[in-house]
Amino acid sequence: MVLFTSETEPQTGKQKLELIYRRYGNKMYTAAYNILKSRSDAEDAVQNAFLNICKKVRSLNEKDDDALRGYVLAIAQNEAYNIIRQRKPDVSIDDIPEPAEDNGVEIKVAEGEEFRFAVKVMREMDEIYRAPLYLYYVMGYSYKETAKQLKRGEATVRVQISRGLNILKKSLKEAGYGT
Repeated sequence: MVLFTSETEPQTGKQKLELIYRRYGNKMYTAAYNILKSRSDAEDAVQNAFLNICKKVRSLNEKDDDALRGYVLAIAQNEAYNIIRQRKPDVSIDDIPEPAEDNGVEIKVAEGEEFRFAVKVMREMDEIYRAPLYLYYVMGYSYKETAKQLKRGEATVRVQISRGLNILKKSLKEAGYGT
């Protein structure tokens, strides 16, 4: 006698999408929000990611949790970056008021500028360094989890993170940020 369960039955595309949404929807939203810092933009990125996932849903293996998680998170992150690329500045630099003196605002502005510059450097960084840096520092993955997500050796990931950090530090120093 053969017993069929939800684990042994082939799933339809709709069932796979529902499973992916239940398992990873919040993680996809968090990944997009960490990039975009906007609820509505993050929701748009996740929606766009699911549209992309729909195209390949039949070929996805929902039983390989690590590979599937990496795949859907990468799509959500890429969609978030696509939204950033499509943005146009809403405010002219001339419209930004000068910060008041002696109240700590200048320091906050400088820190914000440094952060924006660091994000710019990371976006322009080679994917071989950007991906491990993002997974490790932004998503909070361990070295081992990062290596598994990227299908690289753990020692390789450690070296790539170290080199990526060195590139970031060097760029920040050359631009006059930090020490």
